Amino acid sequence: MEILFEERQKFNQWWLWVILLVLPLLSIIPFNSDGINYNYVLISIAIPLIFYFFELRTFVTKEGLHYQFFPFHFKKHLIKLDEIEKIEALQYKPLGDYGGWGIRYGFKGKAYNISGNKGVKVHLTNKRNILFGSQKHNGLAQTLKKIKKQ
Repeated sequence: MEILFEERQKFNQWWLWVILLVLPLLSIIPFNSDGINYNYVLISIAIPLIFYFFELRTFVTKEGLHYQFFPFHFKKHLIKLDEIEKIEALQYKPLGDYGGWGIRYGFKGKAYNISGNKGVKVHLTNKRNILFGSQKHNGLAQTLKKIKKQ
């Protein structure tokens, strides 16, 4: 299986990491006379660790568009070429259009995004659409359009 396009994205927003790393610090400050709550400490350390492992993997082969939002998807999913009606590279509003980042369901369809505001919307033959956030949105769209023509 020859990979024609590949992209791996992780959460890299500085403001997100400030929030995630301040949580463990706040959890060790006792807010009452009972002392440190170790459950809060464990949770506040686990959340940044989980975010560290989140990764959106997209790649294109002659079969179609493969994607995986790890660790939610343990195996890769495939959108076959014959299921794709239209492909468009675009700029979007993550909060306004989809309610944020991650695996999102909004009025404009489903979205898989990690960071930024650029992506590729894949319109499917079943009249649904999926947006894939991408730092290389033009390359992803061009690759998909190219193999769709073949």
